[in-house]
Amino acid sequence: MGESPTPSRWWALTALIPLGLFVTAGAFASGEYQTRLYFSGSPCRWIQAARQLDVDVCRGAVVAGDRADLDNIRTAFALDLAFAASFAIIGFVLLGTGWRHWAPERRRTFGWWWALPLVAVAAGVLDVIETSAQLIWVDSLQPPVVMTHLVTSIAWWKWIAYIVALAGWFGLVLGPIAAPMLRPALRSGTSVIDRRLGQIERDDTAGRNASPGSGLGICASGGGIRSASVMIGAFRGLSDRGIFQRAQWLHAVSGGGYAAGGWRVSSMAQAETDGHDESGTALEPEENLFAPDHPWFEHVRSRRRYLDNGFGSLLGGIAGAMFRTVLVFGGVLAAAALVGWTVGRLTRSWAVHPDFSNGDSSATTLDELLAWRLILPGLIPLVCGVAAFLATRAANSDVFRQRAGPAARLLVTLGLALLTLLVIIPIGIRYGRPLLSSLGGSDAEGGAGVLALLAVIGVVAAVRQLLTQEFKKRWSRLGGVLLLLGLLLFAGKVADDQANLERFFRGTWVPIVAALWLLALEFPPAHRLTLNGVYRKRLADTFMPGVRYSEEPPWHAYVHADGPELVLCGTAHASTLQFGGLPALGFTFRPHGVTLHDGASAPWRCFPTGSWWDGFPRAWIVSRSMALTGAAFASAMGRQSFGSTNSLLAALNLRLGMWVPNPRHADWFVDPTTSPRVHLGYFAKELLNQYHPQRDAFVYVADGGHRENLGLVEQLRERPSETIVLDASGDAPGTFTTLKEAIELAGIELGVEIDIDLASVMPRPDDEAPDCVAAGFATHADGFVTRVIYAKAQISDTTPLVLRQYAAAHPPYPNYSTGDQYLTKVEFDALVELGEHLAERVDSWRAAKPERIATGQ
Repeated sequence: MGESPTPSRWWALTALIPLGLFVTAGAFASGEYQTRLYFSGSPCRWIQAARQLDVDVCRGAVVAGDRADLDNIRTAFALDLAFAASFAIIGFVLLGTGWRHWAPERRRTFGWWWALPLVAVAAGVLDVIETSAQLIWVDSLQPPVVMTHLVTSIAWWKWIAYIVALAGWFGLVLGPIAAPMLRPALRSGTSVIDRRLGQIERDDTAGRNASPGSGLGICASGGGIRSASVMIGAFRGLSDRGIFQRAQWLHAVSGGGYAAGGWRVSSMAQAETDGHDESGTALEPEENLFAPDHPWFEHVRSRRRYLDNGFGSLLGGIAGAMFRTVLVFGGVLAAAALVGWTVGRLTRSWAVHPDFSNGDSSATTLDELLAWRLILPGLIPLVCGVAAFLATRAANSDVFRQRAGPAARLLVTLGLALLTLLVIIPIGIRYGRPLLSSLGGSDAEGGAGVLALLAVIGVVAAVRQLLTQEFKKRWSRLGGVLLLLGLLLFAGKVADDQANLERFFRGTWVPIVAALWLLALEFPPAHRLTLNGVYRKRLADTFMPGVRYSEEPPWHAYVHADGPELVLCGTAHASTLQFGGLPALGFTFRPHGVTLHDGASAPWRCFPTGSWWDGFPRAWIVSRSMALTGAAFASAMGRQSFGSTNSLLAALNLRLGMWVPNPRHADWFVDPTTSPRVHLGYFAKELLNQYHPQRDAFVYVADGGHRENLGLVEQLRERPSETIVLDASGDAPGTFTTLKEAIELAGIELGVEIDIDLASVMPRPDDEAPDCVAAGFATHADGFVTRVIYAKAQISDTTPLVLRQYAAAHPPYPNYSTGDQYLTKVEFDALVELGEHLAERVDSWRAAKPERIATGQ
């Protein structure tokens, strides 16, 4: 049977039927009248609402006042019944049609979108029940207590269902219908910015013929500028011996990627100038790019302090970072203010506490705060949810558990949310100000200031601990908790002002300013709000001299370039443990495309390129990938995660990572009218640690060292006959933690058993190690064997005397902190020389017989 035809989108106009009934009902009885009635929750409040009294009947006032026009009210209720029925029917049909035919594939495949037609039915049914009860008892002077409680509870459930259903209307009906008209207009409006920035278009046939594969791979570890310096020396030494040119792959992580990416782009740029610079002066052959007198090396050496590479560069970078941080953290505060203002407004509404006050003379009492009309809307679904959960635990049927389990969780969540909104938050506002006043000694602001000061001190301490590693790691994991405390204090202050209609945040300007700030945060591309762009520019200015951003070749230009194939290794983060035992997956950039290492990949011709409107880069270039795979600080950090402090990093915009299109779902981006974009929801994901690489349209990519800092696991996927591992990571001497983590991960993910005898590189007690190179084998699951040469950047018996003397006089050389990005020329030169020594020792070990390598002799 063929697929059913797609229904005409003109059917969406049937939504005007319930809309018309809703408007007409409001003409016979005001919406305020109906709202006060179904949110009354008690007989006396019901009478007060039905008779439109301004006095509080519940406090003993005489029942008097104008009698409402019952004919108009009953007509309004009848129309409301028609509205509810039409909403249930039309909503079910349209939302179901939208989900099956009109919505983008990602909404048809993942999430709870499929349930929204049922939510529309639930909203309509609840509305029918509630309105029927109102129609029956509207003129009663003694309405049953149970009825008033039930009507109010249903009213709260109904409105939540309506809000969710309306979100479905936008996501499944209105959005898909309007997208073909709105998205081209928005892209056209922002295309001026794209043209200003320059669009990168290159022929994917650029470059020369690649040399035949040798089966040899090189791994360049992470470690910031320390690692980049060592790798430049190692690449120089390997190049002088012809090893670098014969290698088939060059896998690089973080700092190793600085040197590797700079070589790749600069060698291509030099080749395109036919070996001459702009003045016509002959340049050295590209294989000598690392030579001491080569312009590229001299440039890198002079600008090794890449964060401060030029007049005013450091100040400009700080200014740019501060501007982004103010904008992003201001958005977090705006969201907190918006939430606080809304709950404050709700707290003093008729539905909750119309006479709310926490003043001394007319303060709202605890009995009023714990009224049954406020407790029952949350208590009923909570009890039902707990009962359903217990039933699923006792049931023997797996089918029943699968179906009842989500319903139980939904009811519990609904109940807790309503109890928090209607009971806990008003209690907090009522008693929060007196409590804070007692802490501050004079007023609530003083007490809040004390707590806020403590929170700020904690936040600063958490960041300092994160940066310096001087305190126990468990304390630096509390940054997000302290951030949450500060935001709760701020939102509570806004809610208190609004609930009491006094002080600074009482005005309607609060939601307006907050909404405008969030809108301003939505306008710039998401990747330009992070620090990744500043980071990329600094790296490119140092390691890619003379190559302008708009002229840098895209990745596919290097398909046929000479030398090893560059593979930059990053980390795609996840909220849950993946098959490698980490909350992360490998993510690689290479000339042929990108790969998410759980089986998803996309060639460059199929991988999406973005725009200002889409919120991700308009071209994929090596410098961008360098910055991503070296994004040490990010809102997710894999095995280096700092718990809730990751949320603090996101809020303070201390994030170098970026959302990248998910290669698993590259087909979602084909149609520009429905293609995903990086919106504010993805920033919320960072704050809440919600990363789902299996179903999200984008994956959060950051430093490869967050998962595996050598690039060894990714290189073993290529099944090389031999791999040279250059390790300049920041392990404590003699621990080889980075190598051990790579060995463990290779065994789990690839089934590869790596056996390396580390005796030759293990420091002796109170002395250096015998050597800086060890060797062994990696045995794949099918028996294929890869020869492994491991070189560690450390002082050993084989280290040249001048370097040993320098290490003795200048500790901690060569183990500078990865956070130290300001090497002196002497420190840089010493690291480069150490890298050359590594290459010399690697060459010596490669010449050894396999028996010697196996025994580590």
